[in-house]
Amino acid sequence: MKLSMTAEVEGEDEIVVGDILTCKLKVEFLNLQPGQRSGYVHSKHYPYLKRDSWHLVITDDSLMGLAACDKIVTMDSVFTKEFKERVQRPGPISFTAILTNDSYRGIDQVQKDKVDVKAKAANRTTVEYLKSDLKAIRQPTQLQMGLVMGDESSSDSEGHANEEEELEAKLRNAGLIKSSTAKKDD
Repeated sequence: MKLSMTAEVEGEDEIVVGDILTCKLKVEFLNLQPGQRSGYVHSKHYPYLKRDSWHLVITDDSLMGLAACDKIVTMDSVFTKEFKERVQRPGPISFTAILTNDSYRGIDQVQKDKVDVKAKAANRTTVEYLKSDLKAIRQPTQLQMGLVMGDESSSDSEGHANEEEELEAKLRNAGLIKSSTAKKDD
């Protein structure tokens, strides 16, 4: 088994408060061929067939805060896991990844990674948006407006009937359709 971990902000050289930190973990099963799984547990304490399970725990250095916990189920010789978290405070942040087995002792692995979070970016350019752009972003989309309009029209069937009558009257006045009474006689 080989465990490796990296922590970075994608596309940036430095990590700043408010960024989304991406932690990538990679577990390589060195003795397994692609498509091959580990065998059954061999022990006098398991008088029945049992497969071993690997568990991945991501925590801080003091092992007090839990960032993620995952059971590894894979049919490949490599398992990758990625999790993202928004950085809330400046200063150093340490991650500890623990890969443990539920059946065998002594083969657990620990990988540590540390990042330094800055309060403000030194090398980034700040994008200034126009007030009209910010206003356009806050307005509801056409889909949202359509959903709201759809809810109003479905609850107001009387208004819908009045619209149909009004449209029919306009078409009749334009000479595009005959009156509704002549239509019923045909």
